[in-house]
Amino acid sequence: MNEESIIRKEASDFYIQYLSRSRPGKSIEYFHKIKSRLHDFYSPESKSIFLDELEIKIKEDLRKHRDTAHNGKPDPNCQLEIDTEKLLFYIKQEIGTLPVIAHQKFKSKNARNKVFVSYSHSDKGFLSDMKRHFKPFNSQIDFWDDSKILPGQKWKDEIMKAISETKVAILLVSADFLASDFITTDELPPLLEAAEKEGAVILTVILRPCLFEAFPKINEFQAMNPPSKSVSKMDENEREELFVNLVRQTKRILEGVEETE
Repeated sequence: MNEESIIRKEASDFYIQYLSRSRPGKSIEYFHKIKSRLHDFYSPESKSIFLDELEIKIKEDLRKHRDTAHNGKPDPNCQLEIDTEKLLFYIKQEIGTLPVIAHQKFKSKNARNKVFVSYSHSDKGFLSDMKRHFKPFNSQIDFWDDSKILPGQKWKDEIMKAISETKVAILLVSADFLASDFITTDELPPLLEAAEKEGAVILTVILRPCLFEAFPKINEFQAMNPPSKSVSKMDENEREELFVNLVRQTKRILEGVEETE
């Protein structure tokens, strides 16, 4: 077992022992138990992995509860759901203080090795700025955005083909991104399904101020930067550090696939 597997097993055991049979009104008490358990892990990355696994377990059980008790729909009057959402809120706050971690929940059935960038053409300047950091690794990273589409090719078919090979999806989020019909109806659904079922990883970058929090399908993936600190608000060094971290996370994910296959 590698270190991440050990930490995730510890989180799973902790969940079974303390959280799987929660009592009403005890959300903050359970969170304090979690905080106490985090002291057993020295590195921020280890704490992130532990909390990430807990969040996965809690969301899985919440989904099962909704399926069996509420026909798959949220019930704002259900005490169990209220308590669970509170606990998830506390955990999400704690995760926000720690480094972003990338993980692979499932091993892909397909040969996924591509990095796909989903963005609005209004944000091409940000894309170009980001691509500078990926360029030195062109021999290692199969980086794809729609500038790879050649004249005469069917652009939509090429995008769908790239998505089917995507291991890392980078979402460059702005108001224009969220307002794009093509992104929301054609690009995001298969990318989110790949993340849920085939081990693709979503890495989100908030480019400009927008209501990111109003879109639960994508905001459940922790962004590389908080919505309050969009790229447009950063100084040059902060932007460079963000993009360096983005490349680092991408390389980690792709190298992790190579190690397990």
